[in-house]
Amino acid sequence: MKKQKGITLISLVITIIVLAMLASVATYSGVRVIKSSKLTAFTTELKIMQTQVNSIYQEKDEDTVYGEEITGDIKTQADRVFNIKESGIVSQEGYRYWSNAMIKNLGIEGVEQSFFVNLQTRSVVSYQGLKQDGRAYYTLEQLPDGLYNVEYRNSNTGKPTFDVNVESVGANKWKITISNIEYSGYIKKWEVYYQMENQDHWNTTEDVSFVVDKIGNYKVQLVNGDVISAEKTVTVGE
Repeated sequence: MKKQKGITLISLVITIIVLAMLASVATYSGVRVIKSSKLTAFTTELKIMQTQVNSIYQEKDEDTVYGEEITGDIKTQADRVFNIKESGIVSQEGYRYWSNAMIKNLGIEGVEQSFFVNLQTRSVVSYQGLKQDGRAYYTLEQLPDGLYNVEYRNSNTGKPTFDVNVESVGANKWKITISNIEYSGYIKKWEVYYQMENQDHWNTTEDVSFVVDKIGNYKVQLVNGDVISAEKTVTVGE
């Protein structure tokens, strides 16, 4: 009997099936990498803008007006963004449009988006946002877990605790400082969330000290992904 040489039809079919499976896995992995890269870039730009807005707020000249009035096509987009379903922020009061060109003129590097910014409350909202897997992201508060500087997290470590104090640093300016942060997990960087009573959104900063200019009660908490501290209330102006 002669031995059969070459590739049989069954072997060829199996080879094609295996190659198709490998191609499918590679495509899926590639899509996931692209999505992750977009989300990481979006997050980075939001954090850069939040840091820069905090800095501009503390150093700004009272006579300087930043950004453009929200009108025309910009107003149409703002009406889409400012609602509970999208950004979670309903009121457009105090917000102005910061175009990418204006942001570059301010010397802010690493940002390609445009934003709606309320400089008084230091609130930053992406103009276009990022839509991914059926969800829309416009603010730092909306970002999913796992995008923060966490090297180790144990779900049984409980909530972080901290102290907070206030000191006057000038006419109608008070510095709120977070100190003595205790948490049994390992987190290198916290986001500080704060809002004045009756405010409709949280302000954020990566600095443990920040300046406010209104008298009243402020709620403060620490956040890192799904690790969230209890709120503490501090009174400014007494």
